[in-house]
Amino acid sequence: MGIEFEVEDDENFGSVQGEIVSIADETKDDVLDELQVLYDKLQEELERILEQNGDGLMMNAAGMQTQLKDGTMCTLRVESTIVTRILTVLEFDELQTFIDNIARSVEEPDFGHFCKNRGE
Repeated sequence: MGIEFEVEDDENFGSVQGEIVSIADETKDDVLDELQVLYDKLQEELERILEQNGDGLMMNAAGMQTQLKDGTMCTLRVESTIVTRILTVLEFDELQTFIDNIARSVEEPDFGHFCKNRGE
């Protein structure tokens, strides 16, 4: 598809060897949609192969990266079925904003009341 990407080994993935494939945030929505369709097909094919071999599907995960306060990148792992469902109602950039907000809230928790006047 002519998309520039980076691949790196994901040594922290657990007992299963994995790789992280990254594309630019500026990738157009129609290209992201097509990539999602291809990703779903690959997941289905992987499931079919594992079930055919009798191993069963051991893991089905996706990841979203976010930048922490100290500048390091962190990958949040989520079941791909959940990400797929979320992307049926949110655009990818909206999901990324949501992930970034969660990370920011974890790093800078607010223990105050949820409802409060902003003028105080």
